[in-house]
Amino acid sequence: MENIKIDFQKHIDAGRCNGAEWIINYENKVYHDVIGYKDLDLKDKLNKNSYYRIWSMTKPIVGFAAMQLAEKKFLSLDDTIDRYLPEFKNIKKLNSLTSKLSDTSPVDNLPTIRQLLQHTAGFTYNSSDNNLAQEYEDKGLFHSPTSSLEDEVNKILELPLLYEPGSNWHYSISIDILARVIEIVTKDKITNILKENIFDPLEMNQTNFFINESNQKNLVETFEYSFDRSKLTNLNFDKRKLILYGYPTTNQNYSRGGHGLFSTAEDYAKFATMLINGKNKNSKPLVNTDTLEIMRNNSLTADLFPLEITSINTKKDVDYENDLIGYGWGMGMRVLMKNTNQNKYGTIGEFGWSGYASTYFLVDPINNLSAVLMMQIIDAHKNIKQDFYNNIFKNIK
Repeated sequence: MENIKIDFQKHIDAGRCNGAEWIINYENKVYHDVIGYKDLDLKDKLNKNSYYRIWSMTKPIVGFAAMQLAEKKFLSLDDTIDRYLPEFKNIKKLNSLTSKLSDTSPVDNLPTIRQLLQHTAGFTYNSSDNNLAQEYEDKGLFHSPTSSLEDEVNKILELPLLYEPGSNWHYSISIDILARVIEIVTKDKITNILKENIFDPLEMNQTNFFINESNQKNLVETFEYSFDRSKLTNLNFDKRKLILYGYPTTNQNYSRGGHGLFSTAEDYAKFATMLINGKNKNSKPLVNTDTLEIMRNNSLTADLFPLEITSINTKKDVDYENDLIGYGWGMGMRVLMKNTNQNKYGTIGEFGWSGYASTYFLVDPINNLSAVLMMQIIDAHKNIKQDFYNNIFKNIK
C-alpha cells in the first residue's frame, strides 16, 4: 500500500493526477486509502467514499444482470435480438468499415445476446473513427440527460450496423441495447433490476443512476490530461468525445446500459469482490459457478484478436500502447490470457474493466484478490494505472 501511495504522490507532483482512491481486498483483508485533492489548485482534499462517475464500469454490472437472467431462463445468450426488439429484424450492415451510410446490404445473421456482451454485434461508439459513429454523433445519440433508454435505442434502430455480426470485435454501445432487452424481458426498468438483483444483495447503497441531494457535495469533478501541455486541465468539449454524453446527477428517471452509474470505491469493491466466487458477504450466491466461469473466461475466437479500442482522437505516436494486448473477452469483461510488457506481473485469468474517466477494477480469483481504483481523469497518463497494477501484483508474489 505504501508503494502505491508513493507512486500516486509522484503523479500528483508531476501534474498528471489530482487525486485517487483505491480499495484492495486480498485474502479477505481490506486495504483502503486515498490521496490528493478534488480540484486542480490542490486545496480541497479528496475524502474516502466520494462519489464518482464510473462510466463504462456500468457495463460489467449490466452484463452481470443479463447473465443472472440467462441463468433463470428469462433469455438465452444465443437469442437474436429481434426476439425482443422486432424492429431489428430487417437491419442492414455497411458493406465495409469505411463505407458511407448509403452503402449497405442485409446482414447474413442477426446479432445475438452473446454478441452484445462480447462487443461483436456490429455497433460502434460516437467517438469512433468511422462514418456510422459520425452519424451517431450527428443524431446526438446518448447526449440527452433527459431521454429514456427506450428513446435512445429507438434512434439506433433507424441505422445500419458497422459490420456483419460476429466478424469483428469493436467496443460499442451494445450494452445499452442489452439493458433495453433486460427491460423488455422483465417488464421493468433497468434501475429496478440492478437494485433488486445486485445492489440490494451486495448492500451497494451508494450506487445508482443519480445522487441524492445531500450527497451532491461529495461528487468528484472530472478533469482531463492534456498530453500537449503535460498536465491536467479542465474538460475540452470541442472534440468528438464521450464526455459529450449526458450524465445527469439528479434525474431519477435516467438510466443507461453502457454508462450512467455513480458509485463509491467501497460500493464498487463489493461488486468486484463478489466476482471472486459469485457470493455476497453472507455467502448467498448471486449466480452459480458455471455462469461465473462463462463471464470471466475468454469467449472470442482467434480471428478477432488483437483487441483494441481507439477513437477519432487516438494518436498512434511513439508513446502509444494498446493496453488490451494479452487480453481476451468474456461476457462483458476483459480477461488476461497472456502476459505482455504491460501486464507481465499479472495472474493469467485476472479480469475486470475500466471507465472513461480512469476508474478501474480487477479480480484475481486464483489469489483471492480484487482491487478498485477511482479517479476522474479523461485520457489519464498511462503510467498511473500501470503503476497501480504493477504494485499490486509485484507484492502478492
